[in-house]
This record gives sequence, C-alpha cells and structure tokens, in this order.
Amino acid sequence: TNLWNDVAPVADAAPMNRHQQASVSGSLRISDLVAPRKIPPGSGWRRLVYGCSCKTINPGESPAERHYRELRDRIRRHIRKQYVIGVVSGKGGVGKTTMTACLGGVFRECRPENVVAIDAAPGFGTLAGRIDEAPPGDYAAVLNDTDVQGYADIREHLGQNNIGLDVLAGNRVSDQPRPLVPAMFNGVLSRLRRTHNVILVDTSDDLEHPVMKGVLDSCDTLVFVSGLTADTSLPVSRAIDLLRSMGYHELVSRSMVILNDCRNGYDKDARDYLTERFAQSGASVEFMPYEPHLATGGIIDTRDELGKKTRLRLFEIAAAVADKYVPDADRPR
Repeated sequence: TNLWNDVAPVADAAPMNRHQQASVSGSLRISDLVAPRKIPPGSGWRRLVYGCSCKTINPGESPAERHYRELRDRIRRHIRKQYVIGVVSGKGGVGKTTMTACLGGVFRECRPENVVAIDAAPGFGTLAGRIDEAPPGDYAAVLNDTDVQGYADIREHLGQNNIGLDVLAGNRVSDQPRPLVPAMFNGVLSRLRRTHNVILVDTSDDLEHPVMKGVLDSCDTLVFVSGLTADTSLPVSRAIDLLRSMGYHELVSRSMVILNDCRNGYDKDARDYLTERFAQSGASVEFMPYEPHLATGGIIDTRDELGKKTRLRLFEIAAAVADKYVPDADRPR
C-alpha cells in the first residue's frame, strides 16, 4: 500500500504536464514579442512632425483620428449576403430622404462593396435628386431588362454620385403614372441583392400602403427619422406602435430613432424627453444637428461639403446602424 501511494502521484503528474505544455504553446502569440505598431498620423502637427523627421518620429494618431478609424472599422464590419436598412418617418418634411442619402454616402465611403439607395415612395419620390441629378433609369427599366446578371448590367439603370453611391429612382415621369406595387419592389430588390451588399430603402410615409409589407419583410433594421417638435415626433411614435401591432416587434427592437434638427432650432428639454420616450420602445436614439448644406436641397456631398461636426455625427450614426447587423444564423426564430 505504501508503495502504491508513492507511485500514484507520479503517474497522475504526466497527463497534467502534457496539458500544461499544450496550454503554454497555445497561448504563445508572436505579437506579444514585438512592440505594438503605431499608426502614422494623417493630419495636424503630428503629421508635420512625422514628415519633417523623415518618418523617424511617429507621434501616432490623434484622438480624433483614432476615433474616426474605429468608426470606419465598425462601418466596414463583415456583412454576409445583404444588409437592408429601411428609413421611416410617418410624416414628410423631417429629413427622411436626406438621411437615407447621407447614410448611404457614409456606408459607400467606408466600404469597398456596392451600396445602393432605393426610392420606395409610391408617389414621385425625391431620393434620386439628392444623389444624382440625372439618373438613367427607374423601376421599369430594371424590371424590363431581362439580361441583368451582374453589377455591370444593372449599373446602366442606376444613378451614382461622386463617392460611388448608387441610387434607383422611383417614378419620374408625371404624365405616365406607374404606381409602385409590391411585385415591382420585390422584383427590383431580388436583382439588387445579386449586386449590392448594403441596400437602403427610402420608404412611404403611409406604413399601411400595400408596398410597405414587402419593404418591411425585407428589412434587417429600421431607421426612424423624427423631428424635435410634437407635430414631427408624434408620427414616429405612432409608426412604432403600428409596426408592433402588425407583428414587427423584433424589427422595432433592432431599430434606431434619429432626432433630426432640420429647422435649426430645438428645445433641449424636448430633445431629452424624446430621447427617453423613444428609448423605452427598445430603439436606440441618436441626435443629428442642423447642417446648412443638407437644408439647401439638391445633391448631397457627405465627403467634401459637410461641416466637421456634422460629418463626425454621421459617421457615429452610421457606425451605430452597422452595429445592428445580425447574421441570419444568430437571429431569434
């Protein structure tokens, strides 16, 4: 018995040593043996020092540059198949179409894949006019082209801005009304899914319009655009309640509300109140400040003509929208 007690610990020790050796080798990382890479600065005095020293002195990124890089990384996150984002307001005049074009521009600027904005307003939508002054085609052009296979084929029917954001115009001919019906939207979307990674949909103000079921069923998330007054925020709260009553609880929980100051003036208490109220619905809430370039109408240039604070805010909002992407396999059934 004494001999067995002396030997047993030695026999048990061998497997433990092998386990410890495996753990050590598995945790060894080459990156731990070298100094962390310091990303060179891109602007300001830091870049001046870096250039004047022939790149021997590297102060690294400024906090602002680091913040922008982190936002871009979030916007560039891997998206399998497509990410369809519906933009909703429930009332005109609050900047829904403007925010669709802005978010599309930021996504396209940060991502290498194709990004498209679709005008799904049943009437005469204005989305195309904020992205391309003369888009070549519309729904009918895409649906009538039976040879659309890849991006090069569908591109001849899409407008595009200087960043590379594509846009599909709605009905643009006043003397030839072609009301948008669900089959048209579904047919166009099925073609764009073959060629574009991120798809933004500028929707109807009437959530009960027949085409909206196809839009809502295709969306991965919603972006509600609200004003900061009672008459411009109430339609959004009603839209959220309506969507819940229609069974879109999960979609609302993945949504965002943008409080858009499109009138250059708001009450801070009203902003705080609306932020709290909309957050109770499960949606995240973001604030978009007034921007003269966006208020003037016409083509929106998110890269060169926005104020610095507005551009930063758009990147932060776009990153928050990108964070809401959930792969199909991880969604609740």
